[in-house]
Formats: sequence, C-alpha cells, structure tokens
Amino acid sequence: MSYDQFFMLGHCAKLKENVTAHKVSLLLCIQEYCVIRNSMSSTVLSDDFNSTIYLSEKEMRDFMVTLLSLIQSGDIELSELLSTLEKIMNVKMYKLFLSRLEDLCNGSVKCLMDFFHDLPKQLIGQTPTLTAANKASVVGLFIRRMLLAFEKLSFNQLTQLYRSYQHYYKQWKQQQPQQQQQNCLKQDETSLMDLTDTDDVLDSSVHHKHTKPPCNTLETGTHSHRQAEFFIAQQASLLQHNDSAALSPPQLQEKIMDLLKTNPDLAELHYLSYLNNLHVNEYCTAMHSLYHYFDRLSITNNSNAMNSSANKDGNNSNKSTTNNSANKEDEPMKAYRYAILNIAALHFKFGHREESLAALQEAISIAQEYNDNICLQHALGWLHRLGEQNTLNTANLLERAVTKSNELHLPYLTSLGIQAFAKHSATNCVPPSSVFEFLMKSDILNCQHSQLDLMSISYAQKAAMWTMYGYRLMSSMCSQVLLHLNTNECGVYMNGEPDCIALCNLALIHSEEGLYSACTDILQSCRMRYPPQSQYSKPWMLCEQIVIFDRAMHHGKFDVAEQAVLNMASVNSTEAKYRQAILLKELGETTKAVTLLNEIMECQTKMKNDANEDMNPDLFARVTLIYAELYCQTSNFVAAISPLLSCLTYCRRHYFRRLAAMASIYLGYVQFCMNLPQQAVRTIKSQLVTVMTHGTVYDKARVLFLYNKCLVAAARSESQEERRKVLQKSVGSLETVMKLFLKVEDYKRTKDIYYFQARVFHDLGFTAERNKCALQFKQLDQQYPTNSKLNINMF
Repeated sequence: MSYDQFFMLGHCAKLKENVTAHKVSLLLCIQEYCVIRNSMSSTVLSDDFNSTIYLSEKEMRDFMVTLLSLIQSGDIELSELLSTLEKIMNVKMYKLFLSRLEDLCNGSVKCLMDFFHDLPKQLIGQTPTLTAANKASVVGLFIRRMLLAFEKLSFNQLTQLYRSYQHYYKQWKQQQPQQQQQNCLKQDETSLMDLTDTDDVLDSSVHHKHTKPPCNTLETGTHSHRQAEFFIAQQASLLQHNDSAALSPPQLQEKIMDLLKTNPDLAELHYLSYLNNLHVNEYCTAMHSLYHYFDRLSITNNSNAMNSSANKDGNNSNKSTTNNSANKEDEPMKAYRYAILNIAALHFKFGHREESLAALQEAISIAQEYNDNICLQHALGWLHRLGEQNTLNTANLLERAVTKSNELHLPYLTSLGIQAFAKHSATNCVPPSSVFEFLMKSDILNCQHSQLDLMSISYAQKAAMWTMYGYRLMSSMCSQVLLHLNTNECGVYMNGEPDCIALCNLALIHSEEGLYSACTDILQSCRMRYPPQSQYSKPWMLCEQIVIFDRAMHHGKFDVAEQAVLNMASVNSTEAKYRQAILLKELGETTKAVTLLNEIMECQTKMKNDANEDMNPDLFARVTLIYAELYCQTSNFVAAISPLLSCLTYCRRHYFRRLAAMASIYLGYVQFCMNLPQQAVRTIKSQLVTVMTHGTVYDKARVLFLYNKCLVAAARSESQEERRKVLQKSVGSLETVMKLFLKVEDYKRTKDIYYFQARVFHDLGFTAERNKCALQFKQLDQQYPTNSKLNINMF
C-alpha cells in the first residue's frame, strides 16, 4: 500500500502541483510581461512602434520580486492580487493585463486550452535569455510545472477549472461597482453633512454597510506541495535563527493544520509543528507531533525499500547493487534512531534526565548495530551533556568526540565540541590562554564553513569568560562584536540566544557604570526582540530584575528589592537566593542570611554532577565575600579572615582577577578594623590598579573610600604637619569618591562620605565646610533614612 493510499483511504492521490484560477491569472501576467520584454529587445521596428511599452529597470525589478513572492505563496483573491500588482506595474501594462483577464473570462474552454497550448511558443523566442521565462529560472520552472499539471487534467477537471476561473474573475468584477459607490459616498459625506441632516447620512451608510458581502471562492488549502515545502523551510529557518520574525505560535499551528488538509503526505509539516510546540514549551503536543513525523517518515522509507526490493533482480551478482540495496533497507532504521535522538533532546529540554538517558542509550545501540558513525557522534555530544559535568571523564569524552568528528568531516560537531571543551576547561582551572586558544580553533572552523550560529555562540562564550575572569572591557568588546556580526543567511538575520545574552551583558555594564537610562533602552530593545513568551526571554528578564535590585539597594528601598528577588526566583532560583542573602545582610538579619548562604553552597555542590543546571564558577567566591561581610558587620573580624583567604585561594586558582582583588581589599578592611592601618594601606594599594582598571564604578568608589580612611588612620602616628597634609589630600579624593557614589545613586554611602568629610574638616579646623557637610548629610538622611539594625557598615 502506498503512502497516499494509506492516508487518503482509497482516494486518488493528489498532484504535487495543481492548476487554479489564481495561477492562471499569474500565467497571464507573466505572458504579458514577457511579450513586452521581447518587444523591447527586438531589433526590428514594428508598425505600432509608437505604442510599444517600455519598462524601466526599477519597474522590471519590482515586478520580478513581487512575482517571486506570489509564486511561492498560496492562492489569494483577485482583488488582492490586482491591488498588489497595481502598486508596482506600469500603467499601460496593468491595463493590458486587465483586458487579458476579461477576454479569457468571456471566452470558452477552448480559449483556455489555446492559452496553455500557445504559452511556451509566446514566452520563449529566439533569445530566451532575454525573457523572464528562461527554462532555468524560477518563473520558467513554474510555467513548466503548470503546463505539466494542465496536461494531466481530464476534460471534466478542465471544465471545472474554467468555471472556477470565471467565478474567480466575476466575483472581483461584482465588487467594483460597490467599491466605486463606497468611494463616491466617502467623497460626498463632507458636503452632505453641511446640506442635509446627519440622520440621513447615517441611514445611507447603514444601507451600504449591510450589503451582503460576496462569498469566498478560494478553496481551503490552496497551497501546492512545493509552496508548502517553501513555507516549511522558511518558518523552520525563522524559528531557528529569528523566532520573532516567524508567525506567532497560534497562527503557525493554524497554518500547519490548513496545509495538512491538502498535503497529508508531507511529513515535514509535523516536524514544523514539533518545533512550534517546542518553542512554547508544550510538551504533550510536541511529543505527539514528533511521533507523527517519524511514523510517516518511516512508512515512506519502508515503501521505498519495498519498491527497491521488488525491482531488484533475483540473481544479486553485482556487489554494488547488493550494497545499495542494503543501504536502502537501512533507511527505516535510520529514521528510528534519529527519532529516538530527537526524543532524548525533547526530554532534556523539559528536564527529564532519566528518560533522556534511556532514549539516548537506545539510539546508541541501534546506531552501533548499523555502524552509523554520524549518529553515534551526535549521541556522544548528548552523552556529554547528560553525563557528569566537570570531571576527568567529561574531558576524555569531549576529546574523543572532537577527534572523531574531525575524522568524519563533521565541522559543526567538531566546532561545537571544541566550544564545549573550552567551557569545561574554563571551569576547571585551565589557564585562560589555553581556553581562548580552543575558542580560536573553533572560530577558524566556523569561518571556513560559514557556521554563523556557532560564530555567535563563540563570541557570547568569550564575553562570559572575560566577565568571569574580571575583564569587563574585553567582555563589552566581545558583546559588541557579536551584535555587529553580519549573520544574514538567506535573507534571515539571526536573533537568537547569543544576541540576547550580548545585549544583557551590555545592559549590566551600563548599569554598573551608572548609565541607567542607556541600560533601560537596551532592556527595552530586548523586550521588543524577545517577548516574554519567547524561549530566549529568560536572560533579559533576569538581567532586568538584577538591575532593579541593585538600584533599589543603592536607594535603600528594600521593599522594591524584595519584590525584585521574588520576580527573579521564577527565572533563576540560585541568583534569587544570593540576592535575598544580600538583602537580609543589609537589613541586619544575619542568621537568616547565613542560613540562605549555606543553602546556596549546598546547591552548588549538587550542581557539579547535575547536567540539568549550569554551575556558575564564580558564585562560590561571591558567596564567600558575603560571608566575610556578615562577620565584619557583627564585629567578628578574626572569623572573617578564614573565608577571605579561602576565597582568595579559589580565585587565584581559577584566574578570577577582579574577585581576587576584591578579596584582598576585604582583607585590607579587616586589617583596618583590627587597628592595623599601615598594613591595610599596603594591602589595598597592591590591588588599587586592578580595581580602578577592571572594577565597576561602585567598586572603585568603595575601594577609594576605604583607602582614604586607611590613610587618615595611618597618619595618626605621623607628625602634625604630615597628618595635616594627608587630611588635605583626602578632601580632594573624597570629592571624587562622592561623584562616583552619586553616579550609581548610592545615597547610603554618600551619607558616609558627608560624615567622613565633616570629621576631616573638623580636624582641619574648617568650621564652615564642616557645617555644610553636616547639613547635606541631614538633608540626604531625611530623604533616604538608614533602616539597617547594624551600627557598622561595610566600606
């Protein structure tokens, strides 16, 4: 039983191309255009030379572009077709086209037969390359398909086609008087309002309003097989590279169901439905569509294999024939093992790790049985993703995957494996030079094979690694290079997750520099490009809440910060817990903060062997610094030394330069609080260049403020004259610190600056300046009161 017989239940198999009234109209338009082009290129002047139509280059280009979209799209009403063509066609050519449409409608079935019979002769002349109907062109292939489909029509179908065309044309013709009356009515409404009563005008408009609209003459599912294939390829490419430009999920699903009515044999429609449901995280329907796709694909392959066996000679003496037959018999099993791979990927997306591993093991068994190395390489990539992370076994697995993919000439898998190996190395204390060397090899492969999606992923990964290593400027540059990449592929610009991550990275950098307006604009752009229901919306939603939280903490608005933490929990629970611990620390709830930090550390330990979560390598260092702050805020400075030394060792082992510098600064603060200002000055000064080069505005302000306090404290043991010089120098430096705090709108620490300035001016004997600072402190404290229960604030 054939594929069509199986699904159509005995009905006749439908042609891949069918002639409709809309396509007849397109053929008339193409014929008219080609006749005009041939007359323009003719070297012999005709008697009606003065009436010859000349088309400009722009008119010809616009016509061909419009014609291409009309050929690839489905059938439309004649009114819509004419309104589209009228905008781009020459006026004389448009009028001739209308007359041709009318002549064919007023003719007979014989006129339609004569039109298709004479069509090749009229379009292809002595110099076919000068016409639009070159046999190798899209238009030429379209004409050929229509001619072949027309030749297969029975007389009954031919008559039905002609009647359909007449109805198609007459429907548009009937709409013209009504349209003209409505236009005249709209033009006369203004004058009627002045001369007659308003109610008469309303009655007239209501009379026209309730005129019965003409019925739709187009049949449902008017897309041909080729048009459906083009639609599938277009929407699949958009879903993969730029989902915001694709149809919305409900519209796309409705279109797929419409196409399945006339193209039930097109299995790719079910796979497009699978991608669409995967896009909106619809598990049940996605699994259902995936089963349908591979069921139909395997039936087609089985049918092809049976046909091959039936046509095969009984004496299989030729070795190549035997191998070819074996390959064809393997086609059904090939569909099965790739189906299982897709099921494994589907389970992984929804967090079903055990089900995904079971499906993956089955796919590996079938691939090994049929010696399918390509399928095994894909399975090996998923095995790494589903297996234990950050172990020696992971490194060996990735190394084998990259080597074997390179031997099999699979550049995509090779480059992807190199990027995965670079990520693994970055989280396992490999020097940054080696990590970026791996990524450079991936970039070379991507450039050689034009793998634009992997190029974007590579730059996004570089930006993340530079941020992790503490080089914010390099991270910003990589993000900007990613956004400036020319990712145009077949007219589609990529707008995927790497672009969203790059925008979020730039938004955070602008926020850390106090440029909140620019940060808001970038996040607004993310919201437009990746709507909340989009699959790539999580990065910018998390970034937005982080910015809101940080700004609220600077303002001292803890209720706003708490709401941001709640919103953050739905996107990233670990980051939400970390921010909640910071909030509790600022509120003085030290016990709750320590409990929450312990939970984060336990979760991070579990994540090391959990493939469903991506462990953040620098989170341990950040959490340890919060531990140290809690010890310092409770005046337990000796206990803070141990976590700080642990953090410093961890950061140096992982090459986290900025976090290592901040850990040293915290040690300097502990030394300052333990009345060791000279040692604190030396410790802070050793890291000052790193912080001022790679730190945020907030970090720079805090470190400079602490450095000035340590200098003032260390000057107590100096002579009066030396101490006065240090105090005077500190006044100018504190102005810089205040500007930095005001830039990031941290008003709580700005109050600390005013207080410290007042103390310095008091020691210098500057009473007026001291009083001014005291007044500014009072005004700012009234606007942003301090709500913390702790008396000691961190630097």
